[in-house]
Amino acid sequence: MLAFVTMATAAQKKVSWKPFLKAVEFSQCDFVDTIRVKIESGAVIVPVEIAGRERHLLFDTGAEHGFWFGNQEGWMKPINADSTKWRDINGKTSTASLVLVPEMRMGRLGISNYPVSVGGHLGNYICGRFDGLIGFDLVTKGLSVKLDTKDSLLIVTDRKGFFDEEAKVRPSVKYWLAKPTYPMVYVELPFGSTYMSFDTGSIGHGVDLSNEVLAQWLKKKKKRETIEGATLLSDTTLNVNIGLSGANADTLVERIVHLPTVQMGSLTIKDAYVSSANMSCRVGSALLKHASLIIDSAKKRYFFLPHDGTSDIILNDKAHHSMSLVPKDSTGVLQAVIRKGSEAYEKGVRTGDNLIEADGIPIDDVCTYIAIRQRKKPGEGIYFLFRSPGGTEKRVVIARTE
Repeated sequence: MLAFVTMATAAQKKVSWKPFLKAVEFSQCDFVDTIRVKIESGAVIVPVEIAGRERHLLFDTGAEHGFWFGNQEGWMKPINADSTKWRDINGKTSTASLVLVPEMRMGRLGISNYPVSVGGHLGNYICGRFDGLIGFDLVTKGLSVKLDTKDSLLIVTDRKGFFDEEAKVRPSVKYWLAKPTYPMVYVELPFGSTYMSFDTGSIGHGVDLSNEVLAQWLKKKKKRETIEGATLLSDTTLNVNIGLSGANADTLVERIVHLPTVQMGSLTIKDAYVSSANMSCRVGSALLKHASLIIDSAKKRYFFLPHDGTSDIILNDKAHHSMSLVPKDSTGVLQAVIRKGSEAYEKGVRTGDNLIEADGIPIDDVCTYIAIRQRKKPGEGIYFLFRSPGGTEKRVVIARTE
C-alpha cells in the first residue's frame, strides 16, 4: 500500500473531560437507528447534520472526544477551558481550543452539547475527506454501535442487550478505560503481551508496535530469539507520527516482524506484518476491512463479525509497509520512505527521494497526491517522478495495492 501518514488519533490532553461528558444528551431513549456511511480502508465516516448542513465525521475509537478540523464556526459554543497545543514536524506550534456542538443530528438521533477540539494542523493532512471525528465518549455515554463495514452501515442504539443475539459466539475482546473515555485492549504476541489501543482512526493500519516496547522485549534472551526469528527487515528509516496531539519525525531502527498469529481476546489475527516504527502500540482500522464491529457499551466489549463467516481475521498486510510519503518541510514537498524489498525499492526509489510528479501532475502539497491516488483502483499503476537529494530523476510506475 502507498500509505501517506499514520493518523494516530490518541490525543494527550490536560483538560478533564468528565464535566463535558455529563453535559452530553441524546434526544431519544430506547431507540435504534441505521445510518448509511462511507468506508475508507476499514474506517467509518458518518454523515451528520450540524446547523442545517451535512458534515462527515470519522468514527474514531482511539480518540477520547470529538475533534473538528479547520477554523471555528458561528454555531460553535466556546468553553472556558484550557486550550491544548499542537506541534507539526517542523516544530511550528498552534492552539486547539475546546468548544461544544450545541446540536448535532446523526440519523434520527439528536446529540446536544457534544465537546470537540478545534484547530491544530491535522486538517492539513485530511484534505477534506472528512470534517472531524466522533470520539469514544459517545460509547462511554451509553451508545452501543455496529460498524457494518460489509454493507456500509452504522447501527446505533441505547438498548442494553440489543446486539446479544448477533454477537453470540462471535470473537470478542474486553476493553477497559485507561482514562474516562480512552479504551485499551490486551493483546498477546508470540514474544510478549501488552495493552494496545484499538484505534479505528489509524486508517489502514493493522498491528503496530512501539519501538520502546519492542526494545524492552529484546533485552530478554528468549524473547529476542523469537523476535529475531520473525524479523523480515531491520533498517534505519524515517518515522513520522501525526495525530491529534501533534506530529513528530525521527530517524530510528525499524523492524518489520511477521507474526503468523496475534491474539486479541478470543479474536485471532493471522498473517500480520508488524512495524516497530511507532510512538505507541495500537491496532488500526485494517481489521475492519475484513470484519464488522459491534461495540457493546454495557458489556464493555468489542465483537467482531468477519465478512467471510470465519472466527478469525487474515490481514496479509505486507504491502502496507512498502512505501510512505511524508512532509519534508513547510514547503509542501513530500519525501519517500522506502522499505527494502518493496516494489519501489526494486525500481530504484530510496528513502529521502523527493516526489516531484504523480501521473504527470506536479506535487506541491499533500492533498494533490491523495486526490490522484484516490482516483486509482487497486492494481492500477501510478506514474511517479522522484528526484534524489543529488538531483537524479527516477521515473517509475508503482501499483496501488488497496
